[in-house]
Amino acid sequence: MVWVEPWNDPHTEAAGVAVRSPYVEKYWTSVLGPTQVLMLRHVADQFDRHPDGFEMRLADASVQLGVSPAGGKGALRAFYRLERFRLAAAGHSLWAVRRSVPVLSRQNLLRLSDDLRASHSKDAGAAAAVWSEQAAERAGHTALLLARRGESAESIARRLEAMRVPPAACTEAAKAAIELVADPQPELAPPAAQRTARTPAPEMAGL
Repeated sequence: MVWVEPWNDPHTEAAGVAVRSPYVEKYWTSVLGPTQVLMLRHVADQFDRHPDGFEMRLADASVQLGVSPAGGKGALRAFYRLERFRLAAAGHSLWAVRRSVPVLSRQNLLRLSDDLRASHSKDAGAAAAVWSEQAAERAGHTALLLARRGESAESIARRLEAMRVPPAACTEAAKAAIELVADPQPELAPPAAQRTARTPAPEMAGL
């Protein structure tokens, strides 16, 4: 069992690309290998539900990645390879993992095929633009999770600032999340079967 938490890096958070983006699958896979890319995606999925971090059973993660589950060695090897490329960092019984990754360096570009190198510049710019545009959406999702846990608007805003979300967006997302939790949408009308059960049937003529 290890603790996995986000690696907050101001530069990469601002200018990187999402780990679940087509860019990472298309280009980083040639550098990292498919198991490591799957690990990044798996961790990102968990961060969506647990913004502060989560406990990972290495043996279970290994099974999900399709690698050796014995002692969790498969998942651990994936973490060590991510660490080699500075996409993860080890601590005492914990791993910090990036939520976004940088575009490939010139050195790593040499690992790509000629076709991939030719298309890389255009795809990298597009992927970075998408990550930047989705900043408000990510902030809103995280703020709502924290509000549902009972955190105050001030606490939520501080956490979003630690994720390098712009201050104005932090305040706006925190306020909106608190308001949504305090005043949820009205419940939808009950299904037809329930309405029928509650409504007395009209008496049939002649009975």
